[in-house]
Amino acid sequence: MRDFRSTTNIKLGLFVLAVIIISISLLYTNWLVKELRDDNLRFLNYNSHLLANALAADLQSKAYQEEQRKFLSYNANLYASALSLDSPNMDFAFNQIIKNISFPIIITVIEGGEKLIYAYRNIHIPDSIPEPELNSFLLKTVTEMDIQNDAIPIKYLQREIMLIHFGEPESRKFQEIVKNVIRAVNFPMILTTLDEGSGLRIEDHTLQIPDETSAEHEAIFLHNSMLRMDSKNEPVPVEFAGKTVMLIHYEDSELIQALRWFPFIEFGIISGFILLGFAGFQFIRKAERRGIWVGLSKETAHQLGTPLSSLMGWIELLREEIQTTETRKIIDEMDNDLQRLNQVAQRFSKIGAGVKLEALSVATLIQPVLTYVQRRIPQWGKSINVEFDCPDDYIVMAHAELFGWAIENLLKNAVDAIKKEQGTISVSVYQSGSRTRIKVSDNGEGIALMDHKNIFRPGWSTKKRGWGLGLSLVERIFREYHQGDITVESVPGQGTTFEISLKTSTSA
Repeated sequence: MRDFRSTTNIKLGLFVLAVIIISISLLYTNWLVKELRDDNLRFLNYNSHLLANALAADLQSKAYQEEQRKFLSYNANLYASALSLDSPNMDFAFNQIIKNISFPIIITVIEGGEKLIYAYRNIHIPDSIPEPELNSFLLKTVTEMDIQNDAIPIKYLQREIMLIHFGEPESRKFQEIVKNVIRAVNFPMILTTLDEGSGLRIEDHTLQIPDETSAEHEAIFLHNSMLRMDSKNEPVPVEFAGKTVMLIHYEDSELIQALRWFPFIEFGIISGFILLGFAGFQFIRKAERRGIWVGLSKETAHQLGTPLSSLMGWIELLREEIQTTETRKIIDEMDNDLQRLNQVAQRFSKIGAGVKLEALSVATLIQPVLTYVQRRIPQWGKSINVEFDCPDDYIVMAHAELFGWAIENLLKNAVDAIKKEQGTISVSVYQSGSRTRIKVSDNGEGIALMDHKNIFRPGWSTKKRGWGLGLSLVERIFREYHQGDITVESVPGQGTTFEISLKTSTSA
């Protein structure tokens, strides 16, 4: 009993240790995930301020450009008026004004249908540009400026005679800041701007979209992705002038998502290996146990064989001698016990050997065993009533010697379980479908619920001098050799019932 309780305690301890290890691993992984998510959120909060500052600088730059455009338009009109008045002073004044401009500007004239460079300011010209190629370089710069801003014409007599081209001042543009933020992000993110009329408008994103995706499907995909992100995380706002002008929508990166699932995958793999190892260990243990059973049984039968043969010979010699009535009775009893020992030896010899099942009557199999046990109950100092209820026509597939041995063990266990002065053992047989069921019940002490799992385990016994092999042998006989089943129901203080299920045979 102590060995089994120690085994149970060890298993319980290992289970608790496994739960602790799993809990620590899950807590540590969740902590890592939280730290990574917090880092992402800190990164987004930092970039929201960066975007707000960039937006402010961009708006100031655009406002400055607009003012410069108005300034140039005004001076262009002033210069055109000077041409109509033919005033050389106005030409000089216009040249002075251009010199004070702080952003890139190029003035071109049209002569003979060609655009020529008239003047330029704040244009960075590389040293590698030779003098003959300077005009081509400036004309190329003019084309780039016209993409950024529309040129301002100077008209004279309803005809354009000059064009003022100007570029943006040297500054980091808002779109460049956005692209830098996008390039630095390694998790799914969508940037949206708030339009007063149309609501949210997607500015940029980090999602991977196939090139062949149509614009309509791309818009639907981005919208659904944005809704999914918002359901998981609150968008990070970009504040400017006291208002939210942009929203940063985001979700966990693939690394964080994989890290979150990693403990479960790891535990699944480890559990699979443990289960395989446990199954292999159980198979090896059962094979070893079977080998021990077979070896012990064969050796027992072998050891009993020689003295039994010798005793049989001695009994035959005694029969030939002159005998009194009393001596003859003693010799008969000795012969009965010897036959009993011989039967035990034969039973042991059948363990591990190929067992052939036959169609046998249940009543014929059980009745001799009941008679044997009933005859010995008085010798055990007990008064027990044995009841037997079995129709004569019930036939099962069984092996006579092993079946009788198993029933005998159950009956002896029932006798040992009865501690009262008056006890009852009942054996009843009935059919259920294609199975014949045999119930062996007693009104003994019963078995505690916590010990039910150990009933058929080798070595477990409630008896102080018990070997704990009887019920294990019974289970092996019915399950392994008869392809049947055996179950137990027991209530402490009320008794125990063993139920055997065997295949019913239709032929006698």
